[in-house]
Amino acid sequence: MKIEKVPIDLDKRRHLVYDLDAIYELEKLYGSFMEAIKTVRLDAFDDTTRLLYFGLRHEDETINEIVVDQLIDVTNRMKVIERIIQAASLSLPDTGSNQAGAESKGNEAKGWDWAWLYYVGTVLFGMSETVFWRCTPRKLFALLAMHRKVNGLDPTETPEYKKTQAWIDQYM
Repeated sequence: MKIEKVPIDLDKRRHLVYDLDAIYELEKLYGSFMEAIKTVRLDAFDDTTRLLYFGLRHEDETINEIVVDQLIDVTNRMKVIERIIQAASLSLPDTGSNQAGAESKGNEAKGWDWAWLYYVGTVLFGMSETVFWRCTPRKLFALLAMHRKVNGLDPTETPEYKKTQAWIDQYM
């Protein structure tokens, strides 16, 4: 699964991605990633700069908030906010599919369980620390969903669940 990057034209063509490293840092600042995104929707200038910075950091580790602040002006401000929100939604687990497991439900609002995520990435999937932190939650949860399916750990694939569904379908 390839990480989807959102292109944004600033001083040059750049790409926004909110990987686990960015989300972790934003959670430390805002309490949760969703709270950080809410500040951008409220059009808070400092928060927009900060979120843009963390979204761009994956491709340029020398960039800083001062440089990013100079990339935003009146002419591109709304486009920047739109791209930040788009990149955030592409980085989070796809709630429309079975990708986000029971452990992730509601985590976006109150913060992620970082010890669990780190365990899944580094121990279960054998990712190096660098690869783990550069991974997006969407990719990590997609891998976890596939791991559960392949190993028969998906609760919707158990014989008991299928019997229950067949019974319900009979009467509905």
